[in-house]
Parts: sequence; structure tokens; C-alpha cells
Amino acid sequence: MNRSPNFLSGSAAFLALGMTATTLAPIVISAPAFAATFTDIRTHWARPFIEPLGAENIITGYPGNKFNPNDPVTRAQVTAMLRQAFVNNKNIQLSNQFDIAAAENFINYTYEDGRTSRTRLRSTDKLTRAQVLVAITKGLGLEPTNAPEEVLNNFTDASKIPDYAVDSITAATEHGLVVSYPNVAYISPAKIATRADVAAFMYQALVHEGAFSPLSSRVQASRYIVEGTVDDNQASVPYNNPNNSTGGYNQTRQNEQYRIAQGTLINVRYLQSDKVVVAPGETLNMTLLVADDIRNSKGEVLIPRDSQIQGQVVPRYSGSQFLGGQFVAQRVVVGNRTYNNVNLTSQLVTGQKPNDVSQQTLQNSAISAAAQVLLGRVTGGRINPGNILGSVLSGQIPNPQQQTTNQLTIIDPETDLRLTFGNDFYVNGVASSTR
Repeated sequence: MNRSPNFLSGSAAFLALGMTATTLAPIVISAPAFAATFTDIRTHWARPFIEPLGAENIITGYPGNKFNPNDPVTRAQVTAMLRQAFVNNKNIQLSNQFDIAAAENFINYTYEDGRTSRTRLRSTDKLTRAQVLVAITKGLGLEPTNAPEEVLNNFTDASKIPDYAVDSITAATEHGLVVSYPNVAYISPAKIATRADVAAFMYQALVHEGAFSPLSSRVQASRYIVEGTVDDNQASVPYNNPNNSTGGYNQTRQNEQYRIAQGTLINVRYLQSDKVVVAPGETLNMTLLVADDIRNSKGEVLIPRDSQIQGQVVPRYSGSQFLGGQFVAQRVVVGNRTYNNVNLTSQLVTGQKPNDVSQQTLQNSAISAAAQVLLGRVTGGRINPGNILGSVLSGQIPNPQQQTTNQLTIIDPETDLRLTFGNDFYVNGVASSTR
């Protein structure tokens, strides 16, 4: 495997991986400095959404100053959060009155064929992402301005949106309320909403109402905000606009010659090390290189070798159970063109117990500081890692008491991070016409 001859350590390696500290957008309302600094969101993707809400007491945490961002939300919790955000908080000035009755009526009952059923939801019932988005949209009184098939076409899983939610999610998408981590190509309507999801939706709703400022485009979390735009003069075909850096999408007609089919596999290389080791819950920015030319049926090169694929290794959970990490691409750089919001992911890389990890396994590995701490604590110094990276994203080593598992994610980029397109992808021309 090709890699740099002198692996960078410490702060230099921190910069080599493109890790950046998360910053927070200012709030329009007059507010004190963040009063609620939850201890378990320092490296969480939703931190820029959560912290401002905590500062205004729109959301509250748990004992130990924790927010539990990955916990599912219940009907009672969502009801309380909506009331606190849009009704009870005297510091929040909305441009329109929030119809809390409309929001609560929706989440108090189930829907069948677009109509309220007689089945009342229990206060402990968990809500899906679709249910939460519909409740917020109904409270704001938002209606779609374009046909749902035009706005929702960019979501790979749009067909999974239940009938009762189509119009509301269309409106939510048009008005920037939808936040989809880690990939804006998926709306995940049937997925149980997490506390982080609800915080992100509410933050965007408050932005829509003029109470909060939008996140800066320099903030990592802004990339997960979905914005829907439709070109009325063009066909509704997915298109990755190289000039689009807003976190949304545009649609226009594309030449079939420039299409890379859904399911196309991309082999990648990583120059910094043979392996990368991260602790549970960490999110790692990585830049991969395309290992082989991606060609069309005529042999023309659409994505040449050594093009950059920028993205993140993100933690995956089933409820509170840590499963491992998955690489999710955020952009593809081909020459001087940048394609944003690509639907390109790796398989899940499952975690390993530190006691099962040998010194040989970690040879030529880049190991995050948090993973080093976990290795030392569990193995009692049996493992002596060589090249150590700075802690991921926020520069903070997670508190060992906050870790729910001792599993490490050990990634071999060449074998574990082979990427697959989740939908058809169009480029703006060929890079080469030679076979």
C-alpha cells in the first residue's frame, strides 16, 4: 500500500486528516453565553444545534449534565420540547404563532390513509423522524409550494415516506427544516427519531421563524441540512451541482453519457497509514483517493484515479448499542470541480474488543488519542501504539465513563472502505477519452 514515507504525529497529523474544531453560529435573540454545555455532545455531529437550544432552556438534559443525543424520543418528550421551544419560552420571538394544538393533535394519534385514527398514542410511544417533522410543520402551518415528486426526488428512500407525511415533509424540505445525518440523500422517515434529530429539526424551525441565525457554512453540521430547489425548466433528474455548497441539492437534465450507475463500486487508497483506529462514538474526517479510473461504457474516464473523496467515518448504533463505523462521503473532487452531497458509502466496519487486538494488528496504524486511552486502560499497557493522532474533531478525549462500550473500530481503508454509489451520479463531462 502506498503511504507517506514519514507519518505525521501530534498536531501535524491532526491537520493532515482535515480535523477541525466545531464552531457555533450566533443567535439572533439576545442571550447569555451557552449556559448548558452538555458533557456528552463534545464530539457529536449535532452539537451546533443542541448547545444553543440548551442555552435558552429550550431543551434540558439528564443528571450529570448529559443530553443523551442518541436516545430515542417519546411522544411525551417531543410534546414537551415543542411547547418549550415555541410556546412557553418568553425569550423566543417567532415571526408566526406556532399552532401547538395542530402539532399535538397529530402526535397524539396515529394516522391512517391521511386521516386521524381513533388509536391514541401512549406518552411512552417512540416517534419516527417523519412524525416529528410532520408535527413541527403542522405547528408552523407550512404548506408545499412545489409538487412532492419534484422536491422529494433527490431522496433515495423517498418511496418510504408514508402518505400522510408526503406534503408536510415536502414543505419541511423546501423550508430547510430537514436535517439528515450522515447523508442528506436519505430522509429515513421510518427511523425512530433521536434527541439529536429533534434538536436539529427544532433549531432549523427557529431559523425559519427568524429566532436563530442559520449555521455558518464553515460549521461541519451545516452539511447535513437538506434544502430543496427545483428548476421548473428542466427534467427532474438527480444532479450533483459542483457549485452547490449549501448542503442542499439542485435538479436538472443530464447527459446519459456522464452517468455513473447506482451500485458502482469505487476502490480507494489512503496515504496516511495502513490502518486507522478510533474509539466508540468518534467521528473522523478522512480524505480518500480513487484507486482506479471510473469509466463509462465508451471507455471515457468520468472520475480519474487519484480524485479525492472527502467524508467521515461515523459511528453506527442500534438503539444505544454501538455497532461500528461507516465511511460516508460528503463530496467528490474531480480536477477543479467539486460535487457535493454524494450518496456514496462504505460497508459497516464492526468494532473489536481491545483484548482481541494484537500489537501486530496495529502495525503502521494511526490511532486516535481516545483509542489510545481505551487501549491502555483495557490492556494495562500490553499494547504500545507507535503513531498517535490528536483526538478527533473537538480536540477532546472522551470521558471514559461516558463510553458505553470498549469496542474499537480498526479500519483498513483499502479493504474496508470500498465505496458504493447509492443512486445514479452524474458528472459534468469526461476527464479522458482513452481506454
